[in-house]
Amino acid sequence: MRLLIVGTGTDVGKTHVSACLLSLARRLGLHAIAYKPVATGVIGECEDAARHAAALGQPIVPPTFSYPRAVSPHLAAREAGRPIELDDVRRRAAELATRADVLLVETAGGLFTPLGQGVTNVDLVKSLEPAVVVLVAPDRLGVLHDVTSCVVAAQARGLSELVVVLSAPEVADGSTGGNAAELDALGLGPVAGVFPRTRVDDDASQGVAEAVWRALSARRG
Repeated sequence: MRLLIVGTGTDVGKTHVSACLLSLARRLGLHAIAYKPVATGVIGECEDAARHAAALGQPIVPPTFSYPRAVSPHLAAREAGRPIELDDVRRRAAELATRADVLLVETAGGLFTPLGQGVTNVDLVKSLEPAVVVLVAPDRLGVLHDVTSCVVAAQARGLSELVVVLSAPEVADGSTGGNAAELDALGLGPVAGVFPRTRVDDDASQGVAEAVWRALSARRG
């Protein structure tokens, strides 16, 4: 199975959700590999890739394109003079997939974050299909708009099957805890799970991961 983890924006909980799912795959005895093809703000080791590796108990798989400045990938690539090439990402993902039961790919930023001139994460996702696409959003005020916008825009680009999950924010607000039901009521659900802000391997996180895994497996057919 190939899982693509995308977000409604940056710092919405993609890496936490990824690590929870990777920890579950490890518990299930599946050979999973995690790959973050593009990363910015990397000086030395990629923090997100390190979190993936820790959840799996495996060596880090480094990004194909990493840049030191923590800005949008297209800006970082432009400044470094090293453009992001989707063919390179596709080839690396295909090579990793041959060695794994599950390949989890986590994108950088939001679903429509630019990677280059006229290229966004949507194009990266489409280059890696067939896959199950997981849209991560923060369980906080504003998420109804953000999920609606991403889903509508994704459908316009040909991505009609998104599995929506929420991740608890660092600081809860008045909407936290109720957004999943509201998304369902708006026809944007069912939300597959709401991940708590706890250790990726504790019972609460793994319970949600199990429910989400069932939803992902059903989408896979």
